[in-house]
Amino acid sequence: MTNNKKLKIIFVGMPDMAVICLNNLLEKKFNIVGVIPPEKTHETYNTFINFTKVHKLNIIDFEKTPNEKECIEKIKKLNADIGVVCSYNCLLNADFLKTTKLGYINAHPSLLPDYRGAMPYFHIIKNGEKKSGVTLHFMDETFDTGDIIYQEVFDLLPWETMGTLFNRTNYMISDALIKVLSDYENGIDFKRIPQSKSSFYIKAPKTDGHLKIRWNKKPNELYCLIKACNPFFNAFTSFRNTAMKVMKASPIEYPHKLPPGQIAQANENSLLVACQGGYLSIEILQLATWGVFSPKEFYYTFTPTTEEFLT
Repeated sequence: MTNNKKLKIIFVGMPDMAVICLNNLLEKKFNIVGVIPPEKTHETYNTFINFTKVHKLNIIDFEKTPNEKECIEKIKKLNADIGVVCSYNCLLNADFLKTTKLGYINAHPSLLPDYRGAMPYFHIIKNGEKKSGVTLHFMDETFDTGDIIYQEVFDLLPWETMGTLFNRTNYMISDALIKVLSDYENGIDFKRIPQSKSSFYIKAPKTDGHLKIRWNKKPNELYCLIKACNPFFNAFTSFRNTAMKVMKASPIEYPHKLPPGQIAQANENSLLVACQGGYLSIEILQLATWGVFSPKEFYYTFTPTTEEFLT
């Protein structure tokens, strides 16, 4: 197969992934004929619109959803070859997906079919995975289930947080899009691999049940939860009936007979809390809105005792 032509591309997305990927496509001189922003009610709408206006891109706006007939007709008139979707929370229907000749490529920050759905970064870290990756796939009418065309695997770092994983995958996806689109323009067709429809579908951690520190868990489980929350969510507990956020901690595996949540050591050097089969060493915390504390600052401000509990 020989193409040797510039693809006409429709770009759909929400920051931050969308801005990183769109910027890279523009720098590499790809032909973006239209961009579709988030819904007007989404918090990233203005950020995305401002970015596209700076680059004088063709913004295809809509009232409530890009699946509206008027929006679909606008896209069809552009006679685009392919669409690219980078982080989008609206399920695009069959009529929308037919608005380009080749369909739409979606970028997903996990190794599909594992960790389909929203917020894979959080769940990958929370579950203590050792490897992860990025996936590009053609879209169908359900989230993250279409044919895979590109995957890249990498090792997670021991100190990996949700934030570092978020940044790494955004830039990896940006480079992956350049590769597969460049290959196609140079005559290399997409290799489509169907994926299982029955894989684990995850949901974003919107409930306290995901984020509350439960002291009857093992140290490494709590450590993974705290890393998974950093910096976008808050792993929380309470001290003296006041909300406490734990921002950084380390696990210590060591047998003991203390009840879960009891403060095992509190001084200017450390704050150790008992959990199942060991301790969590809290290194950075916030108590209500009073400030962010190191163990030393926490100790001299509140003088916690080893008879007290975090709950």
